Amino acid sequence: MPDGLSKDDALESLISNLVETGCIRPIDQIEDAQLAKKVSDKAIARRKKMTVLAGAQSVGFDPTSRNPKQGFRVVACRLQEDPNDVSALNYIPVGLGFRDKGDTFGKSALSRIFCQFGDLLSEETHQKIFEEVTTYEGFLTGGTENHIAMRRTAGFLFGERFPDATFYHGLTGRELAEKCLQYMIKYGQTLFRNSMVEYLSPVYHAVHTGTWLNIVEFAKDPRARLCARAILDWMLADLAVNSHHGIIIPPSTRAKGLVKEEPMISQGRPNTQWTGWLYWGAGTMPDTQEALENSDDWKTGFLTCHAVSDYIPEPVIRNLGAKRLAMPYALVQARASREVISQSQTNAYGLPKPVDRNPPNSRYNVRSVYVNRDYAIGAGARVEDIDEPTVRHAHSFAVIWRDTAPHNWLFFVHPYWYTNRKHTNSDALLGSDDWSGTSPFFQMVHWENSAILLFDLPKDDPYAGQAEGNNPKWTSSRPSKLIQRAHAYIPDTMDEVVTNEHGVFLRAGNVYIGIRPLGGRAFWEDGGHEGYRRLVIEGDLVGAAVEVGDQAEFKSFSQFQERVSKADLDTSQLQKEKRVRYCSTRNHDLDIRFNSEDWRPIASVNGVKLDFDRWPTCESPYLTCRDGVMDINDGTSGFKVNWQDDLPEYTYYEIQ
Repeated sequence: MPDGLSKDDALESLISNLVETGCIRPIDQIEDAQLAKKVSDKAIARRKKMTVLAGAQSVGFDPTSRNPKQGFRVVACRLQEDPNDVSALNYIPVGLGFRDKGDTFGKSALSRIFCQFGDLLSEETHQKIFEEVTTYEGFLTGGTENHIAMRRTAGFLFGERFPDATFYHGLTGRELAEKCLQYMIKYGQTLFRNSMVEYLSPVYHAVHTGTWLNIVEFAKDPRARLCARAILDWMLADLAVNSHHGIIIPPSTRAKGLVKEEPMISQGRPNTQWTGWLYWGAGTMPDTQEALENSDDWKTGFLTCHAVSDYIPEPVIRNLGAKRLAMPYALVQARASREVISQSQTNAYGLPKPVDRNPPNSRYNVRSVYVNRDYAIGAGARVEDIDEPTVRHAHSFAVIWRDTAPHNWLFFVHPYWYTNRKHTNSDALLGSDDWSGTSPFFQMVHWENSAILLFDLPKDDPYAGQAEGNNPKWTSSRPSKLIQRAHAYIPDTMDEVVTNEHGVFLRAGNVYIGIRPLGGRAFWEDGGHEGYRRLVIEGDLVGAAVEVGDQAEFKSFSQFQERVSKADLDTSQLQKEKRVRYCSTRNHDLDIRFNSEDWRPIASVNGVKLDFDRWPTCESPYLTCRDGVMDINDGTSGFKVNWQDDLPEYTYYEIQ
């Protein structure tokens, strides 16, 4: 039974029916054989070899740069290829002493280089590393969730390597390692009971996994290796169940762009998507050395940290990521606030107090995801919190489908957070081209293959002057007057686009998408982002009913259009009560009323109120997480990780 719910509870019954009635389409034998090759040890080894070769040749490696954030990743690849690579060995003393913004990335990478390639380093370089890490003050300090993980894991490894040395704060290496181990235990326990803050980040999820990988491979203490293994399994299982056809299924967080100064949420293959490519062959990119070397977006990420390692995820995780299992499946999850996570990150030396801006909330964000063989849809809701910086780069709704085109998803946004920022290559303001973050004025209800999206857009911004922050890249820049329009970004590679009096209907291969705008004028325009057209729904109270299907369910695109057009869309109470109903072609009754008192809607499905304060931590046919116990399977076999005590315990099983 889902945690937070009780027997004979209407919400429990609704969610149980959702997650227990899927998995009815077994995988085709031909596709199963193809996916078996993709997830094989041999295929992963080949992709790792490709990545190391490309990483060693990384364009832009600066042997004089003091900041080793990118350089140390190149060093690791070059030493993997050639232990005597002079350029790599000579760069380590240049970058190891960097202490400025972002130095955590360098220290994390340095810990791997020292542990993996230490026997290749000169005595002089060894001494410089010793002097640097024993005087570095950052191993026990704070920062974002991924920064703290990098600090503690690097501190642990260096503390183990120099157990009798005196580190910053007067701690011996042995004592520092123990402090870092206690963080691992507390963080892992919190993760298994509540989830994480930077969940499914297209950028930082890869940072997290690359960081914990260092402990799995190089920790001497078996307790640390066990904790890191469980944390890594949790994170990769979460990614596997929540990604499809190379795309992370929203909601996700910290989806800001790299390199570009303007915030972005739609990159072809951000860092974390490359993790899926490496371990289960996900994505639309051809699996060739040439294609990898011609793609730039992985080179600033943590892919190489995985590539130079010997680590391979559990077969069950790989099968889930590749979708080598029966479909469809549904997933509901809750995500915790930073106030929950921060309680596991404190220590008496560098971070004595947890974040306490708001009360801890284990259901700060909630998610619902539906995954079919050829498509997926994801939606969510979050507690009102205008000053939470990650909301400005969060992604709340999308539809994903099987395609060979670079852009195989569509998403809805309200231009809000950065409309007064300038475009990257001009002085023009982003304005309507801003597509970053989750607007406070965007709410939704989702069930299986259908959703209602609702935007309540007042003329004046009630949050004017708020959402500042101390990081210029995170500080919102917007006028006091709202842009009163909702945007759907549609790839320009769709096979068919039909616009009629009922709405917009899209076809990508055998996947069909219906968008029925409501409340305002709908029209097409060229957006400011290459590869996408923009569907605009203009007005102060607007939205859309969205339904997705495939040829197996609807037989043809024309039949899909006909059935979705006839589905009951009730907007009679839109203006008076801000309420919309939609009865999907599967006869699910979705009901939403915009909640002006919170960012979470007043919503129901099939007459049952969705109480987001009692949302399960994680429920699906293939992955559950309840009261500190994670259970993952692929329909054939599985394993449980019980982290209710100090250390996690593993149990493996077969499904009859």
